[in-house]
Amino acid sequence: MGLTINREIHETTIILKFKGILDISTANVMDPYLDEIQKINTLVLDFSELEFIDSTGIGSIINSIYLSQEKNFYLELKGINELTHQVFETIGVYHILNSIQKEVV
Repeated sequence: MGLTINREIHETTIILKFKGILDISTANVMDPYLDEIQKINTLVLDFSELEFIDSTGIGSIINSIYLSQEKNFYLELKGINELTHQVFETIGVYHILNSIQKEVV
């Protein structure tokens, strides 16, 4: 199984809904969605239908966090299952997100 990303645009908010597996073989699927982000206030990454994420996928999420700082938008992580939540917490994804979000105006 691969990864599909559905994009919804609501005024100045973009929602990316992930379905499938975010790993080394699919992480590049995110790139075009992130590359086309221009002037938005919020990017929501919805993991409600994400089945698996590996370290490469986590790296893509961290890159999204730094992109939010670079392009000055708020990033929200949503729909995270318990296992992914524990991994994000252990690796420090939430810590990075919280530190960056304080800098985004």
